Amino acid sequence: MKKTTIALLISLFAADAAHAATGTDWSAKAATDLEAARTAIRAGHPGYIDEQNPAFLEWEAKGYAAARALLPRVNSYESMLAAVRTYTAGFQDGHLSYSDDIGNDTLTMGGWRLDYVNSAYRVGAVMPDWGKPLPPVGAELLACDGLRPEQRLRQVAKYYDGRDLPGIHHALATIFTQLDMPGEEMKRCTFRTANGREVQFAQHYKEVKAADFRAMMKSRPRPQHFNTYSLQDGVLWIRAGNFDPDHEASQQLDRMVRELPQLEGVRTIVFDSRGNGGGNSAVGVRIFDAATGGLEFEQDKLDQVPRTFAQWRVSELSIKGMEERLEKFKASYGPDSDDAKRAATVRDKLLQARAAGQPWVEQPGRPRLSRADIAARNGKLRRFNGNVVLVTDEDCVSSCLNFADLVRSVPGAIHMGQATSADTAYIDVTFVSLPSGNHLMLPMKVWRNDLRGNNEVLQPDVPLQVNIRDNAAVRQAVLAALPR
Repeated sequence: MKKTTIALLISLFAADAAHAATGTDWSAKAATDLEAARTAIRAGHPGYIDEQNPAFLEWEAKGYAAARALLPRVNSYESMLAAVRTYTAGFQDGHLSYSDDIGNDTLTMGGWRLDYVNSAYRVGAVMPDWGKPLPPVGAELLACDGLRPEQRLRQVAKYYDGRDLPGIHHALATIFTQLDMPGEEMKRCTFRTANGREVQFAQHYKEVKAADFRAMMKSRPRPQHFNTYSLQDGVLWIRAGNFDPDHEASQQLDRMVRELPQLEGVRTIVFDSRGNGGGNSAVGVRIFDAATGGLEFEQDKLDQVPRTFAQWRVSELSIKGMEERLEKFKASYGPDSDDAKRAATVRDKLLQARAAGQPWVEQPGRPRLSRADIAARNGKLRRFNGNVVLVTDEDCVSSCLNFADLVRSVPGAIHMGQATSADTAYIDVTFVSLPSGNHLMLPMKVWRNDLRGNNEVLQPDVPLQVNIRDNAAVRQAVLAALPR
């Protein structure tokens, strides 16, 4: 299963923080976790033995040195995270990240929350009883210390996710005033208020209770993760937002894929993937096939078409990761499910390869066919010939991107919404426990010869200039953009 980097980054906002011991030597903890993370990456990441990616080894050495150089400044839990993430985030790999599981009962921040809403950075909430003037809620942030919000967020991103993607910066806006590393406090920020007046506020940092910080975060805009559908006026609207379902959600998914083929009077299918941050790609295929019957095209000379394929790195970490995945699939889908059988097959092949001293296990892929290639082969859906629409947001990553590739491959399909996030070629993660109690999310395999390039976003055919979290506004915009 896959869990997005952004989900890990904001875990502090969603879960109770543990109480950290007073007098903790955070610099020593950072050094210990950094060494353990480096050991795991060397032992298990496909990039470390990937001869096609020399940049990985270059950053592995450079990033480790950069993180080590920060250790003398580490004096808090947040700066411990920042130091280790300087190393992990610099790989620019959304499937490689350092978590915030143990938490802390306090953190240092500037008293207000920034949200990205309707193409602007605005104050979303303020801490009560701050004791110093704070900007008004709703005011638009223009600059801090001469840097525009996006410029400042690029600096912040080096402690979370090193890819220069707008969606990452927008997600990080909510922790804009959290102090990651001492010495990087903002001094003065400029805002535009609702009446158009520009005002400046000096920035004052304080240590606050993590519980109070989480309370301030509760009202922030957040994506919805669920799978459901509705049929209205010939438009079948399918929310495909959860590709990592638990047992209850899996049962709901089973009902949905049974019901979709029975629907009548469908003229347009909208696959709405907003809120989908990845998971199991097979979920997306099930939803797509249930709604459309699947995609078919002429098979002539298909054996002459180049194919994609994947390579699993053989390691103790990948074997343990596949064993854990197998148990999860058994619990969610049943021991005789296709997902459980596939996981068992990969696990067994990894064990065999380890015994034989082989570094890789190859997984066959599919013919490397573009949208144009499928159209040239008279591609069509088996059970539907109306409009097909894909809606994405900036959170779409990992198996959500695989789903987007599938829907976009339908001849005539229209992609609407926001540009997606992006993946490296390294995917399918496991989680490694580190000495502090935090975890390293680590990919286990690499895709080869894929159409979508390294960290390539998918741009929509029809960008939607609406609040992407507003269901009614998105629906109205999509229907208005449909071909007449």
